[in-house]
Amino acid sequence: MSLVYLSFLTVPVVYIIVSFILLRKPVWIHKRHRPAFIVRNIAHRGGAAESIENSLLAFDKGLSNGVEMLELDCHLTKDDQVVVHHDFAINRTTGQNGFIRDMNYDDLPMINSSIQLYYEPSTTITCDDVTKTDGLLRIPLLKDVFERYPTTPINIDVKENNDELIRQISKLVQDYNRQHLTYWGSFNHNTCKKLSAQNPRIVRFCSMKEAAGIVLSYWFGLLPFIPLQAGAFEVPIPGEVFRKTTANLTFKFRIMYYFAERALNNRKMFKHLQRRGIPVYVWILNNNEEFEYAFKKMSVTGVMTDYPTRLQTYLTSFKHDFFLN
Repeated sequence: MSLVYLSFLTVPVVYIIVSFILLRKPVWIHKRHRPAFIVRNIAHRGGAAESIENSLLAFDKGLSNGVEMLELDCHLTKDDQVVVHHDFAINRTTGQNGFIRDMNYDDLPMINSSIQLYYEPSTTITCDDVTKTDGLLRIPLLKDVFERYPTTPINIDVKENNDELIRQISKLVQDYNRQHLTYWGSFNHNTCKKLSAQNPRIVRFCSMKEAAGIVLSYWFGLLPFIPLQAGAFEVPIPGEVFRKTTANLTFKFRIMYYFAERALNNRKMFKHLQRRGIPVYVWILNNNEEFEYAFKKMSVTGVMTDYPTRLQTYLTSFKHDFFLN
């Protein structure tokens, strides 16, 4: 009986010790990912608070101000053209009604020179000089983005669970030889599975379901033992954008979000993923206090922001050691 009791105690103790060791030394059992690039300053929609979101104008401005990776969103038009646009509808960005999926590309209107900031409708984002846009406010084709920025890392959020959209994006990435310069993914787990099946050579960021699974496995001590398919961990850190977009939620839901955020954002978990060669990118942070929290307290790899110029100013004053250490 005493031997059985001793064995009963020994197994969980050994499990805890091994889990603790592998949390810090994951390469003992996992092959380390070797990402082709590592970035710190990621322009969310090209820098949605500094220029007209998801436009060549915004991408040009961001890259001239220190942006290291562009984050953008893709949809498919009626005539099967992959376009860069966040919303399913065009009313907020063009002032006209309609859905991208119901329109041919040539029929899409120009983006307005002044649009509402997506998380704060009372704020208007305006072009510095409309006369110098030179067609840069046309809803861009993904191929136009690839042609204009051939060496710039790009993070693609696939907005629809659409087989043709997935196939077209994969083909464009291959045609422009960008498999080493591209991340893609979706919140939707089924879409992410299709992305991996379509082209496993393109690094895919985790779905929300995968992120939740990683968090749960971390808190149960299982994460060090589990192989991970996603090559990048992209998750939210609630900040200014979160507070403004959830202001109308009930107290119950705000409490749920609070505890979810505390479980999700954990420095030790982030460091474990980085030791496995999986960069940790967080969104959407827009001020120095949030940047400081992400880089210094949470030790993230990079930040997605609507204010890339502001983030670049912060980074020039802060020596950030990449996750490779």
